[in-house]
Amino acid sequence: MTRRILSLWLPFWPIERYLKQQTTVPRSGLALYAPERGRLTVTAVDAVALRLGIRSCMPLAQARAMQPDLHGAQADPAADQAALEALTLWCQWLSPLTAADGTDGVWVDTTGCDHLFGGENQMAERLLTRLARAGYSARLAIADTAAAAACVARSSRQPVTLIPPGGQETALRDLPLDGLRLDPETLTTLRRLGLVRIGQLLDRPRAPLARRFGQALPDRLDQAMGRLPEPLSFRAEPQAFRASGTLVEPISTAPAIARALAKLVDELTEALNRRNHGARQVLVQCMRVDGTTQSLQLGLSNASADPVRLNRLLGEQIDTIEPGFGIEAFTLSATETAPLNAPVNRDWLTPATDPASLSALLDRLGGRIGIQGMARLQEGASQFPEREQIWTGRASVQNMAERSSASTYGPRPARLLPAPRPVIVRAFWPDGAPKAFQWGRTRHTVHGLIGPERVWSDWWHDPQGACARDYWVAETAEGERFWLFVAHEGAGPDAERASWFLHGLF
Repeated sequence: MTRRILSLWLPFWPIERYLKQQTTVPRSGLALYAPERGRLTVTAVDAVALRLGIRSCMPLAQARAMQPDLHGAQADPAADQAALEALTLWCQWLSPLTAADGTDGVWVDTTGCDHLFGGENQMAERLLTRLARAGYSARLAIADTAAAAACVARSSRQPVTLIPPGGQETALRDLPLDGLRLDPETLTTLRRLGLVRIGQLLDRPRAPLARRFGQALPDRLDQAMGRLPEPLSFRAEPQAFRASGTLVEPISTAPAIARALAKLVDELTEALNRRNHGARQVLVQCMRVDGTTQSLQLGLSNASADPVRLNRLLGEQIDTIEPGFGIEAFTLSATETAPLNAPVNRDWLTPATDPASLSALLDRLGGRIGIQGMARLQEGASQFPEREQIWTGRASVQNMAERSSASTYGPRPARLLPAPRPVIVRAFWPDGAPKAFQWGRTRHTVHGLIGPERVWSDWWHDPQGACARDYWVAETAEGERFWLFVAHEGAGPDAERASWFLHGLF
C-alpha cells in the first residue's frame, strides 16, 4: 500500500485565532507583532494587509508607514502553538497519526483511511468544511511524501490538491523553491544564481549542489521525491488519568512494591473521582535500574475508582513483576475509563444477592487467568437451536449480570448434539409423525409424541438450504426421549422424500 500524507496549511492561523477573541473586525488591515532584536516585527497579517503590501518579518514601523490606519496587536506565539497542538490532536478523527508542521500546518498520515470517507476528495472536503465552520481558512494537499504535500499546499491556489501516487515530481517541477523549507541563506543564494523553481534543481547534477550548499539540499529533494524517508513526530493523545513517582532508592521486594503502588492508586482514584470516572483498564509500568521496563495490565468488569478494589487486584499480580536489580520509578495509568453510573463496588465478601460480588469475582478471575480467557454463552440471532446461543468473549463477560428474556419455545432436550444426526424413518402416522426410526444400527419404536413445533430458518445463514423444520419429542417403548425433526421447504414435509434428523436427547 502506497503511503499517503495529507498536509494541512492554515495561512492565517494566528490572525483568525485573534479575531475569534474580538468583537469587532478591523477593516483597515490587521497585523500581529512581537519584539525581535530590539524592535517590533510583524509576525502575521490578514488578507487586507497583504493586499496593501505588508508582509511578515517586516518592521512594524515600516508597515504603519505604508498603512497609517493599520491595526496592530501583540502576538502570542506560545498560545498559537498550543492551539496548533490541540488542532493536531483534533485531526486524529481522520487518522491516529498526526504531527504538527511548523507553526501553521498539520501533517496527517491518511494511508488506508480515505475509504472510510468515500475517497480522498471527500475526506479533504469534509476536513475543510469542519474548519470553515470553526472560522479557519485552510488549504491542503495529499501526496506520497510529507515534503511534497506541504510544498503543494503552500504554493497552490486551489483549496484541495490531490497528487496521484508517484506523481510528486510532476507536481513539484513548476513550484517555487520556498515550499521546500530550505535555509533562508541557501534560498537567497539560489535565487541569485537564477534558480527559482524546483524543477531547475532536479535537472542539476547532485554533486555540485552538495558541495556548494551541503548535503541538506539534496536530502530535501530526495525527501520530496520519496527517495529518502522523512521522519514525522506524531502526536499521541495524552492520558487523562495517570500517576507516576520516583523512588529515593530502588526496591525489589513485593511488600515495598505494594506500598509504592498504593500511593499511586490513591492519587489515581482521586483524579478519577473528581471527573466521576472509573478505570476499566489499568496499566502499571515499572522502570528498573538497568533501563528496562516491566509492564502489568489489569482489566475490570466494570468501571471503578475504589482504591481498596484496585489495591487488591494489583496485590495479586505483584509476584509477576521481575524487579531485577531494583525498581526506581513507577507509572500507573487508567488506559480505559468509563463514567461511574453505579455505586462503588468494594472487594469484600457481600451477600450473594448483591451484584457487586459478581463484579469482584470477575475481576479476580480476570486477574488470574486473564479477561481474554473468559467467555460466556449469549443469545444468538437465530431460531435454529444450534445457533440460539453463541460463545462471546471479554465484552460479554463484563456484562454477565444481564439476564436473557424468558423463552417461549417448546420443550428443549438436556443434551443437544453438536450437529444433527441423520436417522431413517419409514413408518408414519396419518399426520406425518414417525411411528419408528432407526439411528445407526438400533431401531426405536415410538410410543408417544409431542409436536410438531415448526422452526424457520434464517435467510442470512441458509440462503440455499432448508427453510423450515418440524420438531417432535418422541418417546420410545423403553422410556427414552429423542428430539427429532424433519427438514422441508416450508409447505410441509414429503413423507417419501423427507430427511429426518436426531438433534437432542432428553
